[in-house]
Amino acid sequence: MVSRGCVAALAVALLVVGSLAHAAGPPVIGATNRRFDHDRHAASAGGAGKTVPCAGCHDDKPKAEHARCSSCHVFPSSCSVMQTPGVAAPARVCRTCHTPTRPECLPRDMPPLPAAGSFSARFTHAKHLATGASIERDCALCHRTQGAAPPTQKPHVLCSGCHNPNGVKPSMADCASCHGARAKPTPPTDDPFRLSTFDHRSHANAAKLTSCLSCHDKPAGDLPKPSMLGCQTRCHDGKKAFSATGTRCTSCHKAAPSSAPAPARSELGFSHAEHRKRNVKIDDCAACHATDSDGVLAAPGTRKDHLPCANPSCHQTEYLARAPKICGVCHDAAAPWAKAVSRPGKPAVVEWFQAMNHASHLTGKPATCESCHGDKRTGAPRPRDHRACSICHARQAPVMTDCAACHTGARASRPPSEWSVAAAFEHTKHAVDPRSRRPTACTECHSQIASAKAMTSVTPPRMADCDGCHDGKTAFKSTGFGCARCHGPRPAAGSAR
Repeated sequence: MVSRGCVAALAVALLVVGSLAHAAGPPVIGATNRRFDHDRHAASAGGAGKTVPCAGCHDDKPKAEHARCSSCHVFPSSCSVMQTPGVAAPARVCRTCHTPTRPECLPRDMPPLPAAGSFSARFTHAKHLATGASIERDCALCHRTQGAAPPTQKPHVLCSGCHNPNGVKPSMADCASCHGARAKPTPPTDDPFRLSTFDHRSHANAAKLTSCLSCHDKPAGDLPKPSMLGCQTRCHDGKKAFSATGTRCTSCHKAAPSSAPAPARSELGFSHAEHRKRNVKIDDCAACHATDSDGVLAAPGTRKDHLPCANPSCHQTEYLARAPKICGVCHDAAAPWAKAVSRPGKPAVVEWFQAMNHASHLTGKPATCESCHGDKRTGAPRPRDHRACSICHARQAPVMTDCAACHTGARASRPPSEWSVAAAFEHTKHAVDPRSRRPTACTECHSQIASAKAMTSVTPPRMADCDGCHDGKTAFKSTGFGCARCHGPRPAAGSAR
């Protein structure tokens, strides 16, 4: 049997086969796309117990076209000869290197092309980099400078500069030292964090890089891919270039349609108190929060490029992780190729309270309850959070950025009473006073509002405030036996009240 290392020599034998006798033959297939079955030719050319030297086909000596193969193969000169069936069909030989231009001349029993090449070269960057700094400087011999183009010279010519009879071992004649059977290719993995495109030239020029190892760390085995941490520490720190831990993920990343990262964890919440224990300046609200032009508070981190959370002393490594834990605090998902809109989550524990002075808001430049709360009598929702205040305080003091003017870390309201009617009460059903047939004024029930200077002064309506209507004549009696109609959980839809 022919040795596998020397069988590689037979490759060229059929790489030049296939043009017809006339000068203008079919187009030649590129060398990297040709299909040649070494095992079959080794068995037939060498025979039992024999070997074929690699140099029999692989040499640099000029030979006439097809000369390496003509000792075994006869080339056709007509379409009828090309149609010859069977394993010795000339068309099977020609198809190794040529693209058929006359399909009608092909035999009907043409088998499918063999798999990709039988041999592959083993190249270890680590061993070559260990020979000295010159190999690093000469990376461009194989990899064109700042580009991903193929080598500028034929691979064997590149290697022969060192691996020659008078130089580094193994020599070029020792084929089996580098070439072996091609391993079964492993399908590419769906990496949701892979780079979509990368331009070596623009990065090398912008960063003034002179060494490939500026990004590709010296390997212990094969050459590793640059890490995201390396990109950040060398260039993408938010100063030299946009931050790798910022909000421009889609500038570099693009996922395959079928891939998806792990869902963001959502069980974690943000605690101002816990961050204060770690010497975070929680009172500096502007460090995390931004305010829109109309005074409305934006979600935490908006227009901050993930700062200060992405600082090296905080959660920088979380933004470099493939399965981060903290993204769910602000985002519903953590896909680097999708626009992740920041949204403030509902805190598990309320940490900030507002010292709202109702009395001052209802005097001077008069305001109405509806200005902030909306018209409850028609079921209108009130503006949420800061949006209600920004109507006025986007322009007048205290402005929306003066957080301490309204917010305090101390609880400013009482916990809800177990006798609260808030769950079952509907403003729309009480919109009209049944006695006067006029719209019900908010202060008829919320009697303390006009003089309340703090939220602690604002108490829910008392039962006595309801007696004016709930007297047993205008409406059911508040001191009767219908307690469950007002107190307790909200009744099911459609039930009588």
